[in-house]
Amino acid sequence: MTTKFIRIFMLLFFTAAVSFPQFASAMAEVTSFSQSTGTVAYQGNNVPGYVSFELKTSEPTRGHILAVGNGVQTKINLSSTDFKTVHKIDWVPWDDTKKAPLPPGEYQLKAYLSDQGYNQMQGYPLGKLTVVAETNPKPLFDQVLINPSVFSPKYGGSENVQIPFNLNRPAEVQLMIWQNGAEVYAGSKMKLLPGSHSLSWNGTDNAGRVVADGTYDVYFNYIETAFNYPATKQSAQKAGTVTIKDGDYEIPQWRLKEVVADAVFTSDVINPDGDGVNDTVTGQFTLAEPAKVSVYIANAAGAHMKNVVAGQSFQAGTHSFTWDGTDFNGGKAANGNYFIRVMVIEDANTGYISFADSVRFEGGYEFKALQPEKRVRVTSETAKLSVYPMSQGYTAGKGDTFPLMSETVENGRYEVLVKEGVTGTINVSDVELVAESTPPSVPNTIDYTVISGDTLWKIAAKFNSSISEIVKLNNLDPNQYLSIGQKLKVPAPASPEPTPTPQPVVYTVQSGDTLWKIAQKYGTTIDSIVKANNLDPAKYLYIGQKLTIPTTTAPEPPVAQPVIHTVVSGDTLWKISVKYGTTIDAIVKANNLDPAKYLYIGQKLNIPR
Repeated sequence: MTTKFIRIFMLLFFTAAVSFPQFASAMAEVTSFSQSTGTVAYQGNNVPGYVSFELKTSEPTRGHILAVGNGVQTKINLSSTDFKTVHKIDWVPWDDTKKAPLPPGEYQLKAYLSDQGYNQMQGYPLGKLTVVAETNPKPLFDQVLINPSVFSPKYGGSENVQIPFNLNRPAEVQLMIWQNGAEVYAGSKMKLLPGSHSLSWNGTDNAGRVVADGTYDVYFNYIETAFNYPATKQSAQKAGTVTIKDGDYEIPQWRLKEVVADAVFTSDVINPDGDGVNDTVTGQFTLAEPAKVSVYIANAAGAHMKNVVAGQSFQAGTHSFTWDGTDFNGGKAANGNYFIRVMVIEDANTGYISFADSVRFEGGYEFKALQPEKRVRVTSETAKLSVYPMSQGYTAGKGDTFPLMSETVENGRYEVLVKEGVTGTINVSDVELVAESTPPSVPNTIDYTVISGDTLWKIAAKFNSSISEIVKLNNLDPNQYLSIGQKLKVPAPASPEPTPTPQPVVYTVQSGDTLWKIAQKYGTTIDSIVKANNLDPAKYLYIGQKLTIPTTTAPEPPVAQPVIHTVVSGDTLWKISVKYGTTIDAIVKANNLDPAKYLYIGQKLNIPR
């Protein structure tokens, strides 16, 4: 066989092999085509803003539809990779080449498809589509509501802010919450069809913690999916705002009390002077259930001095810690009282609970205010202070006053003594200087010696005072017992004020008046009125007549001797009180009677006069 013959044979063989698929199967056919509208506009309002196509083929295919007209042609992608027998797409009239809406006019729709055998369908006519200009385009979102606009998310609560809206074109939508330019919450991305929808927010951030009180911006991040080539970068539309008020930003106290039963120091004083006595202090906290906690030593302003237990999980029961008297930086604390503050950690939520038991720190630095004392008063509704240590936050209310540490203003702030052992700085604009005033007067007191049976309550009642006043005057611990012979300062009895000289009353006679009526009205006697006005009691009074009513204090009547009544048959307390012109209650008190019991014949009763 010659070389030329072999070459011809091989050429015929390979040609047949390459051409084989076109004979192996027939090209797929279009079995149906439909479109949701014949007229469409970019961001339509009066007409639809998008069109939905559905194209079916007898065999799986991929490809595109070409819209041709007005000197423009643009592809409408069906599928560029996957072979399908049913193609469903939504499309807005957009020119991907010019990146602009498709010009108004009529467009012919033609299919360009390829099957799995690489057979091609070129320009298969599908119909036409009319594109019009829209003078009043419709936004992607409308009919947006935020309900409620003021929301109070609670610990463990299931309530949400509901955000219903209407979507006018297909889109991928994501709810976003922002505050002061920072993202707070990002919801899931959802592909949505046009129509009514609703998203919700439970008031938590991306970590699942309830957000702080304040106003938050609500946004829809979106990508319109009916474009021929969907964007990869989201656009955003502001939906409105929602205000968080009285939310459980921290775990509420009722829940914290369920978890932490108590926390105490085991001694009263810490004095880390290296002598081996009270150089450290031990504390204990008791959990009613297993919990993850951090334990802090806090000063009188609630600012943290030291973290003595850092985010550890404990079983229910009592657990101990030790404090060496240093702050976060290892420096010695200032003199003052310190408290235990426990932070409970539940998932992303945290909350602090403070306890009244304290330890006294001695031998450290002592903060002293200016002498003579000068103070500033808060004039704002609230004022934020930066307090010792490490400039932690402290909120003061309107009317609160603080002694100045210095009259010098640095960076627009005063340095003040916030609490014993706690200094801080406050904006000059939030306060005013308090005018100097005379020192408070020292209360007038007398000495009292405690006798057997005395209590603070009995002594306070005896001297017409209060327990708190006696405690304050004597610097007492109200939980400690008094001792017989103990000397106490008590308020001195007030001196009786002189009785003012009564002024005479002038009365004008009115219709129907008689001397008896006037005497009864003013608690005097007819004889007194007659004498004071030199009247003739036999003559009538006349309307308009002026009478002087005597108001001079009558001399004390002589003490009446008690009347003794002997009970006879038929007597009752009521009958006896009527007989002597007194009251049942007066007779009961004078004789220490039980009014529920019967009298007996011959019983002697003192009748009060």
